[in-house]
Amino acid sequence: MKLAIVSSWTLFFGILLFMVGNGLQGVLLGVRAEQLQFGDIMTGLVMGGYFIGYFSGSFIVPKLVSRVGHIRVFGVMAALASASILVHPIIEYASIWMMMRFITGFAYVGMYIVSESWINDKATNSTRGGLLSVYMIVQMLGMMIGQSMLTFGSETGYDMFMAVSIIVSFAAIPIMLTAANSPDFEEPEPASFRRVYHNSPLSVVGMAITGFNAAIVFGMGAVFASKLGMSFNQVSYFMVAIVAGAMILQYPIGKLSDLIDRRTVILITHILSLGFLFASYYASTVSFFWLGVMMALYGGVSTPLYSLYIAHANDYLSPRQVVGTSAKLVMINGCGAIFGAPVLGYTIYLIGNSAFFSVQIIMHIIMIAFVFYRMYARESMPVEAQGPYVGIRGTSVASSLLPEAEWDGREDEDSTEGEQADLATQLS
Repeated sequence: MKLAIVSSWTLFFGILLFMVGNGLQGVLLGVRAEQLQFGDIMTGLVMGGYFIGYFSGSFIVPKLVSRVGHIRVFGVMAALASASILVHPIIEYASIWMMMRFITGFAYVGMYIVSESWINDKATNSTRGGLLSVYMIVQMLGMMIGQSMLTFGSETGYDMFMAVSIIVSFAAIPIMLTAANSPDFEEPEPASFRRVYHNSPLSVVGMAITGFNAAIVFGMGAVFASKLGMSFNQVSYFMVAIVAGAMILQYPIGKLSDLIDRRTVILITHILSLGFLFASYYASTVSFFWLGVMMALYGGVSTPLYSLYIAHANDYLSPRQVVGTSAKLVMINGCGAIFGAPVLGYTIYLIGNSAFFSVQIIMHIIMIAFVFYRMYARESMPVEAQGPYVGIRGTSVASSLLPEAEWDGREDEDSTEGEQADLATQLS
């Protein structure tokens, strides 16, 4: 395991750098958009452009990788991300910013796909889970570092935009100079939507709403904080607190889901998220400190939902079905994310800044009701039959790293009709 991590240090270092750039950029643009008075609706569209680009790139980039290779694609994506951020301070028009956010989202998903496929190529059955864990830690750490860097810049200058460009450019160096051979790229083959929904309706609905809420928090969180009257530094601390909470609580919550019925953990997590959102709303009128604490707790309990829903779906799958199903769930999550920021922007326009909490509260209430319904509609799976929880956040390629996806290569690649019928019976 240690050898696998050491041999991949250049890859993880490159990932750390472009996540630093991503974290800084997201917070910076949210603050600047508010300063430039784009308006609530337009700001939501601007920040939502990232997720549209991210979703689009998840289909296009794999084809590019298959055609020209990992290193070339990573270099191109890093160049796009580096150049697009510099356009923002030069042309301060909302429509241009939305286009640049689209390009940024497209570029970042490209770098995710290249990195995740490279990690997957290096993974063996014994190191798969460990490498995925390191990948997730590096992601969150990079995001936190980037968000905290906002405190070192000026509120009106170009310095932070240039810093993002420099950091992302440097991210390409360790990866493009790696001595390792580029892996053979195999894009996960998604399962049909009907099959995925039949397998786990709860995971399908949950992933869509989780993506919607995540886009609100990470796409519009800095905008909300600025409208609340926070200083440049306070906005940075506000966003760091959310990621820090996620980093601390993801493992304990995931471990709990391995010990008891996973749907129970999902239900408790949504209820806690609802409670911390209400507490955050009241804290926002009293104290910046307590708002940060409550949002850290909210980030801590809500972020694992992404992995919990994937794990819940995988509990009902054979190993050969895991990658395709997880890929489809990631796509559904991306669809939800596209609408998060624009819907919030419009809602803020209608009812004010409190929409940041109220929209998410509504989403969690919907999910609590749906979890109760699914617990009534399908019997609980025995705890001993559940697969292991693995924290995951990334593209469909990352699903290939899930331990549940391991199988004996000697297995017959073609399932028999009898096996398929048995599986259908079990899922009904």
